Amino acid sequence: MTKKHLLFLFMLYVILNLSAQEVQLPSYTLKVNYNEKMFFGLKGGINMPRLYYTNKHLQDLPHNFMISPSFGAFAEVPFSTMLSIAPELNYQQKGGATSYLYEQYYHVSYQLNAHYISVRFPLNCYAPIHPSFRPYLFLGPDMGYVIAGRITLSQPGLEIPGSEVVINNSNVNRVYIGALCGAGLRFNVELPQITLVIKTDAALNWGLIDTFSRADHDDTATPTNVNAYHIHDKRLSRGFEIHLSIGYVPYIKDDICDHFGYFGNKNVGYGW
Repeated sequence: MTKKHLLFLFMLYVILNLSAQEVQLPSYTLKVNYNEKMFFGLKGGINMPRLYYTNKHLQDLPHNFMISPSFGAFAEVPFSTMLSIAPELNYQQKGGATSYLYEQYYHVSYQLNAHYISVRFPLNCYAPIHPSFRPYLFLGPDMGYVIAGRITLSQPGLEIPGSEVVINNSNVNRVYIGALCGAGLRFNVELPQITLVIKTDAALNWGLIDTFSRADHDDTATPTNVNAYHIHDKRLSRGFEIHLSIGYVPYIKDDICDHFGYFGNKNVGYGW
């Protein structure tokens, strides 16, 4: 047998082997399809906010992050395998703390803790690595309103040693508008009659409007913390947040597969 005959037989073997594997490809494709479905869920985690001042004097003071709860409910609506939008109703605490030594003698501590209800519209961009495991990036607007909170000041030894004000009685800007951007991982878990979606993500919330109110800039409000309260510039809310989300996709029976019984598997066609 010549080398040409051996090469011909080898190529024939490879072609037949690939053809046999291709017969199984439809079964595999049905099991791992990216047929997207809308799902609903709850999320919870922490937010680590701080205040950013555009005033140079206040920038030089030591500003601390706080750790506060963050949770909400959402629905994710897919546009395609890679893109979806996830409208969200969120509760979060924003603000920050500042502690410093005034005139090398007086210890001053100032903390703003504002409770917000926010509406968010992040756009998710998925990497289609596998239906059960996909990293993603997200970006979207974040709009909130102050519903509660407190502002506390402690400065023993000064003319006003301290104060505490309910935030709804203060001159804080009640409206928050910002941007949200981050990255996360999505896991899908198949259970009888339901598909669970587990997501974990980390994000920056970036306040875009001044948290000082118009009363501050119009000089119609007299601040108590006069030593570190400059109203000539802006005070912005910034933060870093981490969440764990759990959503569910209701089971949708595939009538076509149920009718033909593709490969004996009637539970294909789940929404991912």
